[in-house]
Amino acid sequence: MIEFERVIQKENPGLVVVFGDVNSTLACSVTAKKLFAKVAHVEAGLRSFDMAMPEEINRKVTDAISDILFTSSKDGMRTSCGRE
Repeated sequence: MIEFERVIQKENPGLVVVFGDVNSTLACSVTAKKLFAKVAHVEAGLRSFDMAMPEEINRKVTDAISDILFTSSKDGMRTSCGRE
């Protein structure tokens, strides 16, 4: 997160695109939002509904703070729009 913060400060991107549900997805999306960059999440809305999985937490938090959500299925559209 510290290194990505330096990149954002240097490059000043208009949009940060994050993919999937791994820890780096969460770290980059949180870092970007903290520095007032817009975030787009690719593969948004995919849910296991198993909060024991770290990836599920990553998905929910990343979707919640993202400005643009790109889903890969109709199910993803329903969950990313808050209709879980």
